[in-house]
Amino acid sequence: MEKYAKVIVKNNSQYTDNLFTYKVPEFLQDEICLGHRVLVPFGKGNKPIEAYVFKIIDNNDEDIKTKYIYDILDERPILKRQDLELIHWMKNRYLCTYMDCINLIIPKGYKLNNYKSITLHPSLKNIDTYEIYDLSEKLSENKRFVLQSVLDNKGKIKLDKLVDKKIEYSTAVAEESELYGIKDKKTLKRKVTDNLNSLLYKMKEESLIDLRWEYKSIKNEIKVCYISLKMDYVEMMFYIKENKIRLGEKQKQILEFLKNNEDVELNDLVQLLNASKSSINSLEEKNLIEFKYEDFYRESKSNFNYQNKDVILNEEQNNAIEKITSEMFNEDKKPYMIHGVTGSGKTEVYMEVIDYALKQGLDSIVLVPEISLTPQTIARFKNRFKDIVGVFHSRLSEGEKHDVFREIQKGNIRILIGARSAIFAPFNSLGVVIVDEFHESSYKSDKNPKFSTLEIGRYLVKKRNITLVMGSATPSVEEYYRAKNGEYELIELKKRANNKPLPKIEVVDMKEELKCGNRSFLSNKLRLQIEQEIKNNNQVILFLNRRGYSSFVSCRECGYVFECKNCDISLTYHKSQNIGKCHYCGYEEVIPKVCPECKSKYIKEFGLGTEKIEEEIKQIFEGVRVLRLDKDTTSQKYEMENILNKFQNKEADILIGTQMISKGLDFKHVTLVGILSADMMLNFPDFKSFENTFQLVTQVSGRAGRSEKEGKVILQAYDTDSSVIKRIVNYDFDGFYEDEIKIRKLFNYTPFNNMISVVVSSKNEYMVKKNITNFYNTLVYLLKERGISDFDFILGPNPCSISKINSNYRWQILFKDDNIEINLLKGIIKYICITKRELVFDKDVNISIDINPNSIL
Repeated sequence: MEKYAKVIVKNNSQYTDNLFTYKVPEFLQDEICLGHRVLVPFGKGNKPIEAYVFKIIDNNDEDIKTKYIYDILDERPILKRQDLELIHWMKNRYLCTYMDCINLIIPKGYKLNNYKSITLHPSLKNIDTYEIYDLSEKLSENKRFVLQSVLDNKGKIKLDKLVDKKIEYSTAVAEESELYGIKDKKTLKRKVTDNLNSLLYKMKEESLIDLRWEYKSIKNEIKVCYISLKMDYVEMMFYIKENKIRLGEKQKQILEFLKNNEDVELNDLVQLLNASKSSINSLEEKNLIEFKYEDFYRESKSNFNYQNKDVILNEEQNNAIEKITSEMFNEDKKPYMIHGVTGSGKTEVYMEVIDYALKQGLDSIVLVPEISLTPQTIARFKNRFKDIVGVFHSRLSEGEKHDVFREIQKGNIRILIGARSAIFAPFNSLGVVIVDEFHESSYKSDKNPKFSTLEIGRYLVKKRNITLVMGSATPSVEEYYRAKNGEYELIELKKRANNKPLPKIEVVDMKEELKCGNRSFLSNKLRLQIEQEIKNNNQVILFLNRRGYSSFVSCRECGYVFECKNCDISLTYHKSQNIGKCHYCGYEEVIPKVCPECKSKYIKEFGLGTEKIEEEIKQIFEGVRVLRLDKDTTSQKYEMENILNKFQNKEADILIGTQMISKGLDFKHVTLVGILSADMMLNFPDFKSFENTFQLVTQVSGRAGRSEKEGKVILQAYDTDSSVIKRIVNYDFDGFYEDEIKIRKLFNYTPFNNMISVVVSSKNEYMVKKNITNFYNTLVYLLKERGISDFDFILGPNPCSISKINSNYRWQILFKDDNIEINLLKGIIKYICITKRELVFDKDVNISIDINPNSIL
């Protein structure tokens, strides 16, 4: 019986984003399964390409000629059936391609090298160099060159190698003068490759050569070689004597060492005995020792030191644990939302739930907003659960990622801590997914597919009956709305784990400070309080969510502002290097001493950044030890851990930082947190600016008083009458939620509707305007065809708030599902932007579709 496989080919083009049908050869029919990674011929040249099996059918109804699958690349399927279901769901939910979704789920570190090889045609198999030159009347110089190159390379040569030889040969003999006019090496290589390809196909038709695609499947794995004796030592001595085997002194020394040490690592043996590998290989050839190869696990290291604490759980924590664990195997359970104040011991609850799951044979995933910002959390889990804890995040190498997934599949890693993509880890018995600080925007991907981690979690609850636990001191408005409406089980932790009160928050009006003549970034109250805490041998955290020295640099004479050459924003000044940096695209330039516009010397930096705060704090408080924690000071590996270790060990009195210090940190000597500009984000042009301000300021405030010493927060603001500031001061989340949900309902923002953002970008501004207009007109036409005439739910097209990033101009259309069914709207957008893309859009524009975006900037 014939068997066919429908596959997704590994190609990022939207033009290949559909199922292709291939015939399964007879020798693979009993082997092939759903989810297998296979090799298929693709395109006119039948180039071998990776593909993933999504369906297997017995009959092919398609009236087209089908090609055969070449091979299966892995012993076991790389994707499970439930992975294929998730991929289908994500593709439809986030309007992306199959490969966008597959790339999230497949283990990293698999690579396929495919190449074109050239051999002599069978009729010329025994020809030699002299006979080739005898054919000079029939063959051109180029054809002789190809045949000679194949012969010189033992009868087979790769196309890439032939191209390199051709460039070298042509340059040496000056045969192809046009080569000299091409300076760019890539262009030169491409031109020579095209010319050779054309020649090779002619030679194939003339029965001079054979062309075929070949491949090599590679896994990014490291094997470690262990050495042991092949037999018992006494038996081996008899064997050596019986077979008259001669041994050198070093070889005798190796055998004597292995007599007392089993399974010695090859490199250790070489180093310890100063032995050569040839001596060791000789012993293996003499059948005296044996090699054993084992996988090596490249584990990510952390330099952060954490001291275990004796923890006694309080009543609220015990109730939370009992609630979650008692319902773990209920099929109709809901996701759990733990709304716990800062310091309420949510991490201890997580660990108890995971401990229970482990005893039931279930694995767990712990998601954190940014892996680099939570070294304390990782250290706590590793201290308790030891070697079964793995870490997965974007900073790992491909090899390290591959090893983590392999260890999970082997069952050696039972608990995985990672950022959002860790939710796709290939556990066989996943029971618990914990999303810590679930309000963080980093749980929404900003790359295709633009998935929401919380949505994936809710999908897993329904489809795989996992336990989903989400924890935060400041839940997002839309998720808290779900809890209030019964979609989640709401668990509240209202007290700190140590039964100490939350730090008192005191507001200082910076307008009044100005009236009193204080133009410093520090209010008099905060300055005096810092002095007092340091005098009492305590520590202080100062928070400002802006890195660099100052916000921008301007000429006071003509008003010229130094702006990014690639983006529509001003450059942030970094004094230590005297450069202006763009924090969007990375562009930087040296700031001159004179204005490039009017040649004035009145160049001045304006605004505050953490670098400037650090400089001035050192001047104000002489002898005080200061550390700064932001992206500029943590760009090197382990720098963040080093800074946090120093602060934890009391090698510094003051820690200055951006939002990096707002979560996951627990310092027992911190008694004062100073928030230098609480209302900085309130006027941000985004509908979530109030929510983001409440969350960030509350989280930072929670760093104070987490141990036996009581904490205090001094919050500096210019808009002290803001309702958000007043709610923050009283830790009044419920009041803030009620204020915010009314505004969301009034303006039909999430959670009362869905929003879709479509951004068109290109380096050509005219092309962006033309294409987004085409998109709008096509959309309106299709909606009218369906009887829709009210288009108030369409906002735009307009330039984005940041209209240019990294030399790309950006225009946006926003859609709200007011008076229109969301699936109809998504279907039309998908039809225009993906299915019929080439009819509406130019090739040189980028299209970004985001469902319920975190930001509309």
